[in-house]
Amino acid sequence: MSRASARKAAAKARVTPEAAWAALHAALEDYAPPCTDDPLFTADHLAPEDVAFCASLCSACPLFDQCEAYAITAKVSAGYWAGTAYPKRKKNW
Repeated sequence: MSRASARKAAAKARVTPEAAWAALHAALEDYAPPCTDDPLFTADHLAPEDVAFCASLCSACPLFDQCEAYAITAKVSAGYWAGTAYPKRKKNW
């Protein structure tokens, strides 16, 4: 599912960030994905080879859908979530 399709599906289902987090958290109780505690997934900036590495882990992860749903509904502002890099946003004061 493309990111746009996932966003539309989440909006249609009216999934809240809290509900998406609860689903992801519950799934994490049963499975520890390879991204767990990997600093690449929380880095502010990634080199192209790091993006490729993260993408390879995400593509095989059974929690991809839950991770993506959370990232989209919560509008994450940093990190690498479900195959997508979210660069740290600058605050506009």
